Amino acid sequence: MFRKAARTVIEKDTLVTTIQLQGIHSAAAAETLSNRFASTVLDQPARVAVTAAAAAIPPITVLHLEATEGVDPVTWTISDYVISLPHGITLFGMTAAALAIGGAALAHGVRPVAGTRAVRTLLTVWSVAAVIAAVFPTNLRGTEENMSSTIHLVAGGVVFAVLPIAGYLLARSLRRVQGRSVAGTVLVATSAVSGLLSTALILNRLPATIGMPELMLPPGILQRVAGGLQIVLLAVAAITLLRTRQPAIAR
Repeated sequence: MFRKAARTVIEKDTLVTTIQLQGIHSAAAAETLSNRFASTVLDQPARVAVTAAAAAIPPITVLHLEATEGVDPVTWTISDYVISLPHGITLFGMTAAALAIGGAALAHGVRPVAGTRAVRTLLTVWSVAAVIAAVFPTNLRGTEENMSSTIHLVAGGVVFAVLPIAGYLLARSLRRVQGRSVAGTVLVATSAVSGLLSTALILNRLPATIGMPELMLPPGILQRVAGGLQIVLLAVAAITLLRTRQPAIAR
């Protein structure tokens, strides 16, 4: 009698333990699948953004290789090249489209990361502004400004101003949820340098918008360095997202 009762208790304990272990294994498997899914959600848009940043380089490079002796990269801006050189509008449009796709992909990619609503908004604005700057070219040098050139100027200012802010806010959001990282530090540094160059570019151009002479900084060189860093910043932000660990993902 006692042996039978003891055997029954042991069998019940064994059954309970087995059920508990199965529950633990199921929970672990579910968490693993969830982490893999979340990682995929982050990885795919980030990879698109990196690819788009790389794709933006060849067209703008070809644009500069087509430059003739009559253009001056020190004083002529990229916009001047676009409107003056053969295929300039098409080539710049290709670069702008690649950047817009990259920005939109990155905006989609950061959605699972907590506290990135402002980042998503800024990236969306940046992408739209890049397209607008390509659709509305500036005026030829020596001619009067028109509506297209004014829209181009405003859109260009938005492009240069917005991305550094978005990069910094993204780095801050990632640091808040997962702590400091090398990738995050690089993103902050890149955003800061890009922000300084963009500020200098905008301030250098601002006096001319109200009929005053521009500052003494060479606009062509300044814009090219600032523009190149925009492409780098997009890629760095996407790579930082690729390196994001799972705790950064909103549950």
